[in-house]
Amino acid sequence: MLSSDQEDLRLLRESARTLFERAGGSGRSRRLRDADGGWDADMIRELAEAGVFGVTVPEENGGLGMGLAAGGVIAEEVGRVIAPEPVVVTVGLSLGLLRRLCPDHAKMEQLTSGEISLAVAWQERGPGGAPADATCRYADGKLTGGKAWVIGAAGSHGFLVVAKGDNGPVLVLAEATADGLAIDKRAQADGSSMGELSFSGTPAEQMAEGPTVQDALAEAISDATALAAAELVGLSDRAFEITLDYIKTREQFDKPIGSFQVIQHRAVDLHVMREVAQAGVREVLTQMDCETDPKIRARLASRAKARAVTAAKKITRDAIQLHGAVGYTDEFDIGLYLNRALVLSAWLGDDAYHRRIWFDAREEEGAA
Repeated sequence: MLSSDQEDLRLLRESARTLFERAGGSGRSRRLRDADGGWDADMIRELAEAGVFGVTVPEENGGLGMGLAAGGVIAEEVGRVIAPEPVVVTVGLSLGLLRRLCPDHAKMEQLTSGEISLAVAWQERGPGGAPADATCRYADGKLTGGKAWVIGAAGSHGFLVVAKGDNGPVLVLAEATADGLAIDKRAQADGSSMGELSFSGTPAEQMAEGPTVQDALAEAISDATALAAAELVGLSDRAFEITLDYIKTREQFDKPIGSFQVIQHRAVDLHVMREVAQAGVREVLTQMDCETDPKIRARLASRAKARAVTAAKKITRDAIQLHGAVGYTDEFDIGLYLNRALVLSAWLGDDAYHRRIWFDAREEEGAA
């Protein structure tokens, strides 16, 4: 018997999967990639109408209040069809920041309704690249400096920028059409893009300031990291299904290659890796919903991302090999999944980075 929460998640998964399949699945993602590497505004609105962007937003702020576990369900379905829409970025970072710092701001409702899309600009090029090393400044209502590696910059209606203010860190909103803002679009391996932002006296609205900005950003990054892990789980799941179908039909020596024992053994290994990653990430998302300590939540997110990245890279790379030479051609979808896995694995830290965070935290616990 399913609990009420499990049944809600099952229905949410079915709804999201139906929505993406009706829109065209991975074929739609390929068409958008070949066009300009953007996303479909109509799809954003459909997702919003289905409540996708409000799953983690509390009910009192106009959301569904279902938590990260529900966000993970959506992220998995995004990964299955390698959808280019900034779902994880919006749910994890944009709304993650706003619901913690300014839940009553009008942009909250506009984001959850799909009316607008906001990218988060928090990293910079430099020795550390972290918010603590930020040189982008906000003074007298204007921004100066730059931000790097902004996911979803192209097509965004505005930017939530973490900068240095007169009284410490600030979160400000800069419209995409604001004077003095230049956006340099950079293509990624999967056809998506990130942006480099340059501000030159760019008008911006202050939304929050003080230490709470850094705290909220750290929490939002933990959320987005765990949701990115869920997206990788969905991607790995579909890549494995595609490969399984292929080895059942591809013949060599008048037999399906899936009948060869060595192929069967590799398929079983990939299946086990997929199941372990899926179970681990879903468990982490559930634990993060119940955990309030930011340090523990960050450690849990690192555990999920490390597990998901390792599985995704192994499954997609082996999938290419099991397809043989055709796996390297753009005609076959499996290459799309490999490229997306590589890009998503690097975003917010790869498996080596997050393992280091996990083990450092365990050592600190042992020392204490």
